[in-house]
Amino acid sequence: MRNMPIMTASPVTRARILTAARPVVDRFTVTKFSMEDVARAAGVARQTIYKHFTGRDDLLVAIFVEQLVEMRRGLTRVAANEPTAGNLVRLFEAELDEAMKFQFFDSMLDPNVAPRMAELVFGSQAMFDERNRTWFPILQRYVDAGIVRSNLDFAAAVRWITYQEFWLLTHPTVLTGGHENRSTYIREFVVHALLA
Repeated sequence: MRNMPIMTASPVTRARILTAARPVVDRFTVTKFSMEDVARAAGVARQTIYKHFTGRDDLLVAIFVEQLVEMRRGLTRVAANEPTAGNLVRLFEAELDEAMKFQFFDSMLDPNVAPRMAELVFGSQAMFDERNRTWFPILQRYVDAGIVRSNLDFAAAVRWITYQEFWLLTHPTVLTGGHENRSTYIREFVVHALLA
């Protein structure tokens, strides 16, 4: 992995690289794509990529953050529902369903890849900054409505929510015994831990 400092660079070029990278990563998978492939697809020199991203992991995280932004847009309607414990369960389920639509979801479930994806997700401040942008306003609405406890540490709650969702996505039968028990697990374990 290359860890060069990121130099000042154009946001337009960065966006072009990200747009070009998604089909490249989809084609070659998260473990086998190369920066050369991305550079070729973006029509830029390989060195240009390193003006925007420190390496493959940094590029993957940027793609994942883009997908989180898209996922947040997909949750807008569900998140706007009246704050109730039942609607919080539905919101968790909607977020899980949106996550399963991620472009690289299937390749990330490979047992040889999932541990590395967990390291990327839980080691990335950029990922949690985006998760916080989604969840902090939701949690605040639920606190204000008296559904979620008022002393909740939002940052810790978002990490815990992310951990639970990661496990539900990557090991669906370990925690719940199957998809049919997912709502019960979310209601009785995940949401119950947040309630006032």
